[in-house]
Amino acid sequence: MKIKNEYKFIVSVTLMFLLPFSILSAHFLNGARELLTKNTLSYLELRTRTASGILSSVLSINYDLTKITAVKEFYTSTTEGKKSFLERRMKENPSVFSEFSVLNSSGREIARAGAASLKDPKDYSKEAVFNAAVQSAQSAGAVEFGDYTPPALVLIEPISSVMGAKPDSFLLGRLSLAYLGELARLMGRNSWGNFGLLDGGGQIIADSMGRSIITPGLKAPPEVLKMAATASDKELTSFMSEVFFRGRTYLVSVSAVGGTQWWVYEIMDAADMPAYTSSAWARRVVFSGIGLIIMFGFISYKLARIWLVPAKDRG
Repeated sequence: MKIKNEYKFIVSVTLMFLLPFSILSAHFLNGARELLTKNTLSYLELRTRTASGILSSVLSINYDLTKITAVKEFYTSTTEGKKSFLERRMKENPSVFSEFSVLNSSGREIARAGAASLKDPKDYSKEAVFNAAVQSAQSAGAVEFGDYTPPALVLIEPISSVMGAKPDSFLLGRLSLAYLGELARLMGRNSWGNFGLLDGGGQIIADSMGRSIITPGLKAPPEVLKMAATASDKELTSFMSEVFFRGRTYLVSVSAVGGTQWWVYEIMDAADMPAYTSSAWARRVVFSGIGLIIMFGFISYKLARIWLVPAKDRG
């Protein structure tokens, strides 16, 4: 079927203007997408930085054993006196303090809070956390994961009979992280992806999707570990970026929890970014422009007939 010349004219004019418009529109949409990505990353960073500050404050209030070892009544008392002091502290905050032990300089238990007698003293001399505390003469800790119990923070704090002197014993505390984990999950309940807290070894303490509950000691996603390692290498307290992994793009933000080697993270698939009004507006502009170009193609044909074709030949 032969196509009429008027349709050829309309299509030619439309395509002639659509080609440069399409190129400009592609740049325009890409710019809008990059702006949306940047805004989303900034939002994720704000959330993780805020959460890390809150968690750091909670740790300093409820999980700082120096508030025990620095009390004169504690470090100057006998072993039995230390035990009584620790038992009182356990009653004051039972949701956090689950176990206390006093260790001698070689790492062997000499007292255990809550126990009537110490029939089976444990030896922590070969534990990495104890050796770290001995070598640094400072607090050292590690997260302990159980199959049926919430994660616990095992802290070892040096004790000196004379303040400022070389430690002659150590305080071991097993502190439940149930409250801290619930707080992290609460802060991540409105996450667009997965929000969580991981320890220095890359294991998830708590996350908004509950994966750490199903699989205790679960490793964080590779994308999150990569970001945390990059931030640590650059000595940054927070870091955000796009991460390309297995053909997909993820938006990741990590923030360090002050005083620890822990990180708060949030990760989401870039395809799940919310459609903000700005991006929807950009698409409307492009579609409106295409519609106008098609309409102008018909208008150009009508004007060409009026201005270029003699009236007697228009039929």
